[in-house]
Formats: sequence, C-alpha cells, structure tokens
Amino acid sequence: MWVVIGTKEKTERVPGGRQVERHCSECGETAMFYERRATSTLQLYFLNVYEFKSRHVMACGACGALYATDEVSSPADETKGEGIDAFVATAERVGGALASGATKALNRVQAAAREAFSGGEHLPARAAPPADDPLAEDDEALEARFRELERKIRIADD
Repeated sequence: MWVVIGTKEKTERVPGGRQVERHCSECGETAMFYERRATSTLQLYFLNVYEFKSRHVMACGACGALYATDEVSSPADETKGEGIDAFVATAERVGGALASGATKALNRVQAAAREAFSGGEHLPARAAPPADDPLAEDDEALEARFRELERKIRIADD
C-alpha cells in the first residue's frame, strides 16, 4: 500500500500590500515588487491537510522570485508551528498502524499461499465469530461452501 505525503507552498497577493520598485538579483531587471503571503501546506494524496507555515514575502513582478521580508509574523502565524508537532506525531502513529496492519495482512496471505501451493488439503479455517454475531450462521455456511468449492477444484486439477 502506498501513502503519498508531501508539502506544497503557494503564494497569494496581499490586498493593499506594499509595492516597491527594486533591482531583482534573480532576473537582473528593475521591477515592481509586490507583497505576497506564502503558505506551506502538508498534503496527503495531493489534498491539502494542514497549513503549517505562513509568512509574508516580496515577489518580483518580472520573474516571480520570492524574497523574505524583515517583517515580524503575526501571533496567529507563530502558533501554527506548535500544532505541527502534534500533527506529525499523530501522522507517525497512523502510519505505523497502517504499516503494521499491512504487514499482518501480507503475512496471512503468504501463509495461505504457502499452504495452498504446498499440497495441503485446505486453507486454514477462520477463527470462530463472536457468539453475539447475528450473521455467524451465514458466515459459517459461506465458509463451508468455499471449502467445498476448493476441494472440487483440487480434485479437478489432479
């Protein structure tokens, strides 16, 4: 199973933000620089999940290069960094649980495949369902049907 995690940074122009004409060291042009808000976001399967960093930058109007400003971030921006630690810890636990579950499932599939291809009579039966399961009888009947079909297939292959 693949888990796709990444980060993305986007900028948006600050309405009524500062404008300064400067020389851009990136493109070499003298251009108008505009104040922009840069936001870093954590993504899961290409969907934005958590905004963890926000800052103000100046962007070159000619080439779009971003330059840090000397402005102090707002208190709301500073508290976002504290939440990322909790988020990362939770994401690590979830990832560990997914990996553990995937490993257990893979081990079960490998064991069943070894049993099936080693000439064993049948695949190991599932554990008995809980007593209060209303569908237990249906599950048992379905399992019995599958065992019968497996037996018929093995007889036909021989």
